[in-house]
Amino acid sequence: MQYRQSKKFIKIIKWFTGLLVLLLISLFVLLYYETAVTDKADSYVYALPYATGTSHQVVQGYGGLFSHRHIAALDFEMPEGTPVYAARGGTIYSYRDNSDEGGLTGSYKNKANYIIIRHDDGSFGCYWHLQKNGVLVRKGRVDKGQRIGFSGATGQVVRPHLHFSVKTKLTYDKDSFVQTKFNTTKGICILKNRSSYERPAD
Repeated sequence: MQYRQSKKFIKIIKWFTGLLVLLLISLFVLLYYETAVTDKADSYVYALPYATGTSHQVVQGYGGLFSHRHIAALDFEMPEGTPVYAARGGTIYSYRDNSDEGGLTGSYKNKANYIIIRHDDGSFGCYWHLQKNGVLVRKGRVDKGQRIGFSGATGQVVRPHLHFSVKTKLTYDKDSFVQTKFNTTKGICILKNRSSYERPAD
């Protein structure tokens, strides 16, 4: 009797171990595997969209499987209420800051607060998931490095972060996105997934 119980217990342990390994592999693929994105790259050097002297990690990079499949967008890990700065100057094109809803399911997708800045070359800088009443500039011109809002967790999110992308047109097509390079304390570079970057003094 005791022998049978031991065998059953060992089978259960093996089953749970296999399940845990499968979950860990799935999590690794989700966090680190990247799908192909556009080859289009902007020659402009952007400022990191947060305060000088601060550092944030890219928690989902270009082509990330979670929500960036085939798009050149970046998610910066950022606690709610962190000041957000314009990565490039331009004119306020559109904004929203009246939502206080956020969650994992697709029902929250259109409930994010955001700012869209139209750059002088006609491209658009998009700042997503801002907190409620978190837009500081609602019209007119903004300068590169100007504080424009506060990060949050509105829309379809797992945790608070800032979603940033540059587009040539306001669609979700792969080719509407543009790869961007930033000035960092590591030099001028295209940002990599799971890496942290500090914004240097202007």
